[in-house]
Amino acid sequence: MKIYLDADGTPYRDLTIERAKRHGVTVVVVTDYSHHVPPEEGVERVVVDEGRDAADFAILNRVQEGDLVITQDVGLTSLILPKGAAVISPRGYEFSEGSMEGRLALRWLHRKIRLAGGRIRGPKPFSQDDRARFLSLLERKIISLARRADEDR
Repeated sequence: MKIYLDADGTPYRDLTIERAKRHGVTVVVVTDYSHHVPPEEGVERVVVDEGRDAADFAILNRVQEGDLVITQDVGLTSLILPKGAAVISPRGYEFSEGSMEGRLALRWLHRKIRLAGGRIRGPKPFSQDDRARFLSLLERKIISLARRADEDR
């Protein structure tokens, strides 16, 4: 089991790494060249070219069943879930295949509005509640996925 961190748009990188290390789980930080990720024990770094979806494709090509991905990207999530990996958002919510159709439709609608010159309100700033919910869910997912990996051995 590995934790893939879509580091270009996800907060809590250091907290994720800290929690993963406690459980002996490797974190794969995927980012483009414009973001600096210092070398660190227990952390694999994947640095990709700058580009709209370069980090997303790097994650998609590496993730396997039983892994955990942390991202806010609904499009990436919709491609990862069928591979059998779990996906959580930095706001502390777990994505499921059943919720993706509505999320993708809303994403498409917002894009159409923006292309037509309209404005869409952005997400709220991250709150302490988001952080607490994320850390709680992260801990639960690491434990449950590690347990499942042990059972499969």
